[in-house]
Amino acid sequence: MSRYVLRRLLQALGVLFLLTVIVFGIARLSGDPVDLMLPQGAPPSQRQQMIEDLGLDEPLPVQYWHFLSGAVQGDFGESIRFHAPAMELVLDRLPATIELAVAAFFLAIVIGIPLGVLGALREGRPVDHVITSALTLGQATPSFWLGILLILFVGVRWELLPIAGRSGVESLILPAITLSVIPLVAIARLTRSSLIGVLPEDYVRTARSKGLRGRTILGRHVLRNGLVPVVTIAGISMAELLSGAVITEQVFAWPGIGRLAIESIEARDYPVVQAITLVTAVIVVALSLLVDLTYFWLDPRVRTGGSEPA
Repeated sequence: MSRYVLRRLLQALGVLFLLTVIVFGIARLSGDPVDLMLPQGAPPSQRQQMIEDLGLDEPLPVQYWHFLSGAVQGDFGESIRFHAPAMELVLDRLPATIELAVAAFFLAIVIGIPLGVLGALREGRPVDHVITSALTLGQATPSFWLGILLILFVGVRWELLPIAGRSGVESLILPAITLSVIPLVAIARLTRSSLIGVLPEDYVRTARSKGLRGRTILGRHVLRNGLVPVVTIAGISMAELLSGAVITEQVFAWPGIGRLAIESIEARDYPVVQAITLVTAVIVVALSLLVDLTYFWLDPRVRTGGSEPA
């Protein structure tokens, strides 16, 4: 186990290191921050002084080393737009994004897995066709369009729930539903196809021949083996929810890091953009590592070296 974990940990660190190089390079190609921080008509002496203060007159390798050293300590500099520490702004918005992502993930799991199980157990029957059609419709529905429909009908016409902002559990329901649809469809589809492959296996037929109850067979044999690949897609879905909630946050004016990222990109506030990118990357890589370890625990083939998650 230690060798497997060490290999995955080294891979995660390598990904993060490569990402710091990419983020640093893109930020330097996006424009001169001095032009944004100084008013028009500023004297050359003031401009030169700011370049020296920011370290932009040093060679790129030296600039990258300063950037990497600061990033490790959580110091990404000061926001050009808000004139506050960039990391402080990100950490202030991060709980809202985590709250939204966790709520959406919860909905995707508690609805997606039962739908997939039901579809597999009723394969080829009317219930299965209805579930498959509903999942296809959900996959084809753009998130922003679904969010707008929920706002128009649930929020405006029926006045059942708030349509914008973060003011409690009620304001979380509509954006969470909107954000949960895509991972819900992915989890339900994979659960169905995985269980369909497990149900005809010899050990399932043997359990039935022993007279075990259907629920016992489903929980002890079918789900334990059939849900192994679902763990991977669930972890990926959670990572995507954290990093891909930009559209949903914009539609519902949710004060998360996705909305902050859009505002910062428009203002070319590269310290904040860098902080958001790397904080999100650390969370995504950590979730990916957690998925690998869970896969290790669920699948004995990984422990014996016979198989390994991609």
